[in-house]
Amino acid sequence: MKTLVSNLRGRCLFDAAMKTQIDGLISVQSENFNDSCLEKFIKGGVIVIDTHNPVKAAKKISEVIRGAKKHGEVYVAADGSGLGSILSFIGYRECVDAVYTCFADSAVRMPPLKLDISDTKLRILEALENESLNAVLISREVGISRAMVYKHLAGLIEMGLVEQSEMFDRYSITDAGKLVII
Repeated sequence: MKTLVSNLRGRCLFDAAMKTQIDGLISVQSENFNDSCLEKFIKGGVIVIDTHNPVKAAKKISEVIRGAKKHGEVYVAADGSGLGSILSFIGYRECVDAVYTCFADSAVRMPPLKLDISDTKLRILEALENESLNAVLISREVGISRAMVYKHLAGLIEMGLVEQSEMFDRYSITDAGKLVII
């Protein structure tokens, strides 16, 4: 079964559906979605994202994509809105079969993107998920030397996944970092 998870409407949605030859469609829409005409034609249903928190929205989208993957191939098609950007990112994160974007009323397949992040960096992000920590605590939590902690933190800060406190002794995960470890 081929499923398209999309927040598109109109010609772009039709074009993405034709290019992927889908069996089902899951429409992901913002809380102000109200289009009963579209709902009649959707085989997979409408998922309403009723939060302004990007991490909560990403978690919900991730659950939808993971559920759809249990039944076969999954494609994502999204516009350039905030919800569309998160939908595309989570599509890449969940390794869907293809991600499409809308350009000039046409669905364009995007090239595959890979988030180049090591297991150690992921463990650091997970350690910072619930609290800010200093390098010594991160070192103990992750099981690497402080020198390596600083090296990995520099890369995570550069990617915008971790931020350093004003006192320079604590590190915390950013919303972008939370999206990575969903």
